[in-house]
Amino acid sequence: EAEGSQVSSSRSSRRDSTQSATQDSTASSQHFSQREDSKVVKDRKEAGKVDFSTMDEDLKMRRSASEEDKLRKKFEGKISKFTQEIEGIAPNMKASDAFNTMTEMVKETVDDFNTAKEEGRKANEVFNKVRKARSHKFNTAFKQIDAALKIIYTDMTKSSKHPLGGNAYLSLDDADEPYRGGMKFNAMPPMKRFRDMEQLSGGEKTVAALSLLFAIHSHRPAPFFIMDEVDAALDNVNVLKVCNYIRQRSDDFQCIVISLKDMFYERSESLIGICRDVSSNSSRTLTLDLTKFDRKSGGQKRSRGGGEDAAAEADNSPKMPRVIVGAE
Repeated sequence: EAEGSQVSSSRSSRRDSTQSATQDSTASSQHFSQREDSKVVKDRKEAGKVDFSTMDEDLKMRRSASEEDKLRKKFEGKISKFTQEIEGIAPNMKASDAFNTMTEMVKETVDDFNTAKEEGRKANEVFNKVRKARSHKFNTAFKQIDAALKIIYTDMTKSSKHPLGGNAYLSLDDADEPYRGGMKFNAMPPMKRFRDMEQLSGGEKTVAALSLLFAIHSHRPAPFFIMDEVDAALDNVNVLKVCNYIRQRSDDFQCIVISLKDMFYERSESLIGICRDVSSNSSRTLTLDLTKFDRKSGGQKRSRGGGEDAAAEADNSPKMPRVIVGAE
């Protein structure tokens, strides 16, 4: 009985010690929980940031301790291998300086490019402005000369049989950009069909050329004209027309004509003759002012010749002759 009482008392004491230990562990767990540990909370937050989507499915499975050791050794071997490769790399320490130098060069090049581009734009604007002004001046002159040409050619070709005269005009190959193409000059004498200038006679070409010359003069007047035997290919009718036109324009310019036609002599205001002086074996000049022999001025009738006295008297005349005819 004494032994039984001792066994029962030992069992009760063991029970009491077990309960007290359980209570102590419960109390400690209540006061020191892992959920409340700051380190555990921090680790949990860091783990939540990790993206495991790219991780292999085999690595996500739970493994035994031996398998984890093998896997850990495998990754450690890879890490050491990569570390050795990184340490074996010999980086160029001047690459940064070279990169900065190239960056500055690229920046300078870009700045130069922008500057050149701006200068090119300004030059293009100036060029377009000059080209526009040039085309405007050319077209203005072209239109004025073309209009004057039609009037002058008509006046120089009209007659009693052909009161309307002929027709002449200028045309451009490229009206938008006249400097890229050429210019055509066409003339149609009275009662003749249209044809190229090469197919006209010598006299018709001469009249057309004189008409164009006088048309250009109407746009940009010159102080005087010098014509060297322009009447060589003209008949008497066309010579008379040219003489009359020159006399009509004699107030605008001075015209010096070298001719052998008597019709020019009769309708000129002054004569200059070039002859040979046998005594001095050289050329000699004779001049005669025909305005003094004009009927309208009350003087004597014009003569086709004159002596040295008349020539000397004409030399002393202060008047500037308008139409001068010289004969060789």
